[in-house]
Amino acid sequence: MDEELGITPEDAEMDLRNYMTKCAIAIAIGGALVYGSWSLAWGQGGATSTESPRFRKKQFVYGAEKWGLRILEAVITLEEVQSGEGEKAYVARAQVDTTGVTSVFFSMHNRFHSWVDADHFGPLRYLKEIHQNGIFSGEKRYTSILNFVPGENRVVVDGEKEINLPPDTQDPLSFFVKYYLEEEIKAGQEIHMSIYDGIRLREVTFMARGESIETSLCGRVEVICLESKVPFSSLGGREGIIKIWFTRDRRKVPARIGLELPIGTVHFDLESFEEG
Repeated sequence: MDEELGITPEDAEMDLRNYMTKCAIAIAIGGALVYGSWSLAWGQGGATSTESPRFRKKQFVYGAEKWGLRILEAVITLEEVQSGEGEKAYVARAQVDTTGVTSVFFSMHNRFHSWVDADHFGPLRYLKEIHQNGIFSGEKRYTSILNFVPGENRVVVDGEKEINLPPDTQDPLSFFVKYYLEEEIKAGQEIHMSIYDGIRLREVTFMARGESIETSLCGRVEVICLESKVPFSSLGGREGIIKIWFTRDRRKVPARIGLELPIGTVHFDLESFEEG
């Protein structure tokens, strides 16, 4: 029947490969979004204000397209909370979902939560909920919880395994909280990170530079771009480049996240920003 319509087996195979490429990009973006959340750290004139931003909740909504198709939606939130003992803490959340026709071949509904100590900005607890299912990759569904032991440079993984860590190691989202609320970074600076996500310890270095970009939400804006090579476990550990553009004003809004992967390039554009 396909050959009668002028579609050869070779054409069908090529279409399938194109779809698999889109799905692989969606998988990689899901992991990279957590890296991307670190970008909220820097602000006006290429440096953060010495005064910590005051807020109750911030929310950033992103969309990603490839080959004219919307393949992914993501939301990052940061909220100030109180523990049962009345102590202040911060919680960061990231959710990543495939959309549209991509979900037919690969679906992703991943959630990440991080609780952070408000005094020292160290990680307290990191929750990762992975729910993925693909025609060719099969289903991956699990929950992992990291309980960090403050002041002892160790973490308990899923209530069983203890891992020793270098001093000041962060989880992917606690690092975002630390640098957004505490650290001062200037354009031209190298930013070295030790990150543990429950799978492996990664040493990552970002370079910062000033740029001007056109955005769909805010028009042309002055930004700082952070760029680094990072390994993607979803691509067999192969390296790609992540770029994050954030506005050089007091709000420090991450306007765009870009990925240059071995299988293609894609941009994550900010669609809405709310704070309260």
